[in-house]
Amino acid sequence: MILNVKTGNGKSRTNRELEEMSKGENIVKWIKGQRVSWLGHLERMEEDRMSKKIFAQELEGMRRRGRPRKRWKEEVERDLQVLGVRRWRELVADREKMEGHCSTG
Repeated sequence: MILNVKTGNGKSRTNRELEEMSKGENIVKWIKGQRVSWLGHLERMEEDRMSKKIFAQELEGMRRRGRPRKRWKEEVERDLQVLGVRRWRELVADREKMEGHCSTG
C-alpha cells in the first residue's frame, strides 16, 4: 500500500482502488513526476532561499546503525536514472525539456 487512505468505515484502500478512483492514472508515476518537477524548481531557485539551502546542504556526522533511511535527493536521483535522464542539472535549465520528463501521460 502506498498511501494509507481510509474509507468511511476505517478500512484502508488498496493501490488498485486508488488507481480506479484516479481514473486509471498511475499514482506512483504521478508522485515520481512531481518529485522530478520539484527538483527542477529547487535547482532554478535563488541561492538565498531556505528550500535551496536545505537541498544543497551536505550533512555532517555519522548515520545511525542499521539500514540507512532513504533520503529525498537519493530517491529522486534514482527516479531520474530509471527514466534514463543524464546531466539533469543542464536539463532543468530548460523548463520545456524538463516538463517532457515529468509528464505522467
